[in-house]
Amino acid sequence: MRPDTASAIRAQLIASLQQRAATLDGEARRLLDARLADLRALDANAQDEAPDAPPQAHPPGPLRQLADRLAHDAPTDRTAYPELPALADFRQSWSTLRAESQLQQTVAHTPTDAGPLNSAALASRAIALMRDTSPGYLRAFLAYVDDLAWLEQLGTAGTATPMTAPKKRATRKPRR
Repeated sequence: MRPDTASAIRAQLIASLQQRAATLDGEARRLLDARLADLRALDANAQDEAPDAPPQAHPPGPLRQLADRLAHDAPTDRTAYPELPALADFRQSWSTLRAESQLQQTVAHTPTDAGPLNSAALASRAIALMRDTSPGYLRAFLAYVDDLAWLEQLGTAGTATPMTAPKKRATRKPRR
């Protein structure tokens, strides 16, 4: 964080604590006044050191390193990868086909004797209404749901479920 940003945040914190302290008295007021004195001292020390001390940079994390490497290795000339109109048409056709397939699958799994508040029936009706109202939004929504399902499968694939021993049947004692 840049020194000027840190001091601005600290100044806002001091102002809000002053407002809060004005409404309190007793032990709570004493604690807030002590905290305010510490923050003011810290702010004064930071302002004294700011011109001389360069901002401390934290080492980048692995995600930042990966993003920097990908940005560095990426070609600057985008003509190496031209946009293909056929690819855009294929993506459009595939998303339409996938949405229709999922819609048919949803309708097939809808219970016929479901009540008006059955979650499966409500979801099926919502998807059918989405298809009629905005097919483009339905395709985007289903792609999002597909991604979430894939992430869920990915997360559960890495966790092993412990084997459970078979339960012993309870035996009844004969009646006397």
